Amino acid sequence: MLKGEKIVLGPLMPNDAAPMFQWLNDIELAHLNGPYRPTDGMGFGPWFNGLGKDLSKAFFAIRTATDLRFVGYVVISNIHAVFRSAELGIVIGAEADRCHGWGQEALSLALRFCWNDLNLHRVSLLVFGKNDRAVGAYAKAGFQHEGVLREAAFVGGHYVDITVMAALKTY
Repeated sequence: MLKGEKIVLGPLMPNDAAPMFQWLNDIELAHLNGPYRPTDGMGFGPWFNGLGKDLSKAFFAIRTATDLRFVGYVVISNIHAVFRSAELGIVIGAEADRCHGWGQEALSLALRFCWNDLNLHRVSLLVFGKNDRAVGAYAKAGFQHEGVLREAAFVGGHYVDITVMAALKTY
């Protein structure tokens, strides 16, 4: 496990499937990360059970350090060993679990994993629409603004910009 002061990052457990399924089907939460597309139970089970088999991705459960309650997840995807790059995504599931600094600490731990364990040099992410709270957390974790893709996604009935941010390993 990757341990911080407030949270730990660790493996997903079978009990995590039910909250993840709920979060994937929460339209407001989905709109923070892109367009909404409902997930059905028939497809979700095999997807969830296969998460550890794709070597181009690493999934971590975000758990509170005090009681190990599952509050979200981090995914590092498109891991490219030759380019030493990857993409990062994060979800804090319930609205009540946001704004505690857990996401920011999870980002810092995930970046440390990318630098120290995956030997990556660049980690990028996308921010859909106007999500100042996420941009602030990403910036505090070391991500810098790289650009804006204007009206690049159709989310919630209208086109939104996508902000590109990235962090580079410092030596």
